[in-house]
Amino acid sequence: MTGLETVAAPGPALARVTALIVNYNSGPWLERCIRALRGRHGRFPLIEVVDNDSRDDSAARLPDWEGVRVRHAPRNLGFARGVNTAARAARTEFVLIINPDCLLLPDSLQTLMAELDAHPEAAMVSGRVFDMAGDEQRGSRRCLPTRKRALGEILGGDREGVEQMHLPPPDEPVAVEAVSGACMLLRRSAFLQVGGFDKHYPMHFEDVDLMARLHQAGWTVRLVPNVIVSHAGGVSSRSRPVRVMWNKHRGLWRYLNQHPELPWPAWSRALWWLGIHGHAVLMVPVALWRRR
Repeated sequence: MTGLETVAAPGPALARVTALIVNYNSGPWLERCIRALRGRHGRFPLIEVVDNDSRDDSAARLPDWEGVRVRHAPRNLGFARGVNTAARAARTEFVLIINPDCLLLPDSLQTLMAELDAHPEAAMVSGRVFDMAGDEQRGSRRCLPTRKRALGEILGGDREGVEQMHLPPPDEPVAVEAVSGACMLLRRSAFLQVGGFDKHYPMHFEDVDLMARLHQAGWTVRLVPNVIVSHAGGVSSRSRPVRVMWNKHRGLWRYLNQHPELPWPAWSRALWWLGIHGHAVLMVPVALWRRR
């Protein structure tokens, strides 16, 4: 199915995975993320950090840890380009794409790896994502976006949406449409097979676009509900809420065009363009207020 499968590396289980972290002004969270991955024994074979021309000292403050390599980009490459660059350089069977403000312990990572080992048809797996207060985050359990689901998210009520937080979590690992983009364990071969992340997404929706393309290529995505990921969320973007909000809307528009539900006549497409961009304009005051 892949043609690109990498032979598993010998040695400890974690030698089969490279952690990929794209960093931009993450402050102390980058070091916290790496410390969590290294665990109490302080060992993790390979961690690649792509620093997107940060203006803080988040990358510079990292200790000189064995197995941790920092690549300094000459400019902000964006999340997708940063991950693609690191994934192409990796040589392990698996890659862990994790945000710098996420905390994942080695035992949990090995549980995710075991899930992929048990399901060779699966390209990606993740756990449930919780904020620092212990509440499960939006995006932890979700479906792939469609026009109907996007409209349901905007209008609210009992309408079908993308988020699945209103449903009880599964008791056992299951195949799902989508998982959180904050922490994703993938077969490197599958990631490369579908071309990695689409670099034209403006910071949001590149994760669900990747999942949609994996499904189209015949892979599955799985959720392991007893694996817990802690995610502070928005650490790198709090200083630019309007730009982030605008990019989310641009990302949704690109996703709907990249994965259109047919039929989608021109008049309907025009209405959707106006609706998405009009909603972005209306959300500017909300984004500014939340920044306070």
